[in-house]
Amino acid sequence: MELLNKLRVSRRFALRGALGGIGVAMWLPVLDAMCNNNGTAFAQGEALPTSFGIWFWGNGIHTDVWTPKAAGSGDAWQLPTNLQDFAEVKDAMTLVTGLDMLDAKFKGHGWGVAYVLAGGDGNLCSLTSDIDRGGNQFETSRQTQYQPTVDQTIADALHTNEPFKSYETGMIPFTGDVAMGTVGSNLAHRGPSNFLAPRRDPKAIFDELFSAVAPPAPGGGGSGAGGSAGVPSDISFKTRRSVLDAVMQDANRLKMTLGAEDSKRIDAHMDGIRELENRIPNANGTGGAGGTGSTGTMCTPPEAPPVTLADITAKSQTINRLLVAALSCNLTRVYSHMWSGPRSDSSYPVIQLNGAHHAYTHGDDGQEPRKIERYIMSQYADLAKVMKATPMGAGTVLDKTLIYGVSEVAEPHDHVMKNYHMVLMGHGGGKLPGNRHVRLPGRKVTELVLTLQQIMGLNVESWGSWDRTSKTMPELWT
Repeated sequence: MELLNKLRVSRRFALRGALGGIGVAMWLPVLDAMCNNNGTAFAQGEALPTSFGIWFWGNGIHTDVWTPKAAGSGDAWQLPTNLQDFAEVKDAMTLVTGLDMLDAKFKGHGWGVAYVLAGGDGNLCSLTSDIDRGGNQFETSRQTQYQPTVDQTIADALHTNEPFKSYETGMIPFTGDVAMGTVGSNLAHRGPSNFLAPRRDPKAIFDELFSAVAPPAPGGGGSGAGGSAGVPSDISFKTRRSVLDAVMQDANRLKMTLGAEDSKRIDAHMDGIRELENRIPNANGTGGAGGTGSTGTMCTPPEAPPVTLADITAKSQTINRLLVAALSCNLTRVYSHMWSGPRSDSSYPVIQLNGAHHAYTHGDDGQEPRKIERYIMSQYADLAKVMKATPMGAGTVLDKTLIYGVSEVAEPHDHVMKNYHMVLMGHGGGKLPGNRHVRLPGRKVTELVLTLQQIMGLNVESWGSWDRTSKTMPELWT
């Protein structure tokens, strides 16, 4: 009964044991016993956490393969070519098109990334011609974000006692023939040159999320002292099994107090950890078959990083699964994923394209950049699919998140900052119905970002310095 009572007041709960005299612990998913009878809130009345994320990619989009033929909800609109991989999660998509930056004139990637992520550089203006009067540097080695990015504004408002105030991941390190300063390789900024570097190594992410983070004391809400929160990927198979065995007694005691469904979830969670043993190479480099594996059960750590990271898709999907595991275990409420930087010159041999992405956008208007955009969206769609397959309370992780999918320029060839396409994913804790294409020609990106902050519960009435606005977009849910 004591264990059950502790569980009922927990937002996060760890199974505990000892290994060689050292305390070890393993995170549990959100169980029915933690929630009210409807699975819509924690037992003490606190709402299940809603998370906010950013999925960012460089070099914009080509509208001919991105714009649906019609706007509307449900069957009134169909996914365009480059968003076809979202078919299984279309019900959770809100595609917003037609948005502009300022007066929709020419400007470059550096200015665009300051606008879509931070609302500008802090100098008030409404015309493109006024931007540079503030004296800040753009598209040079001195560029930075001169204002906090929106993810950090939201993190400051939402963070309570999650182990990570925000969590930053990324895929492709910046390469390019023009220096982009701190914004080339870093999305999250708390101020000028004060950035949070994205983690791009799946193994390091795995170890940090499921080893380095100390879990809260049972029944508590914050981080506790001592113990290893999961299964480090750099220890021997023997030790790893011992970690599982060390918490087994606590798991069995807890299961005796729970219903059948929660007992099954704990068993599935433990089975998932066991499965990892066969995927993570041991200290001698043996063991582990790699591969992409399943989505996992609840907050079960997903499969280990591939033995080799030469396969960009395997690396991408591993990071997706690690991120979803962190969210389902309530380790953070704010996250960002920087697929590629603004003005990225990365190549894509994975889809047989060895040229530079940015160069393709200024070429002969061929299919190469469109294929790159489609591939990037397939990886964004993979994240959404894993979220939809991962339960949280009576719903899923996708129900309890809101992702701002954005690039820094609207149209990459001529850099006219007109007709941005924003791919929002998730239901925002029930505030966004989804399955909607909202076309708002001439409206401003800052209006959308202000709306996203209000959806996340922030008490903010205006946002941005370029196109500063107090106007929101009720069209997203009406």
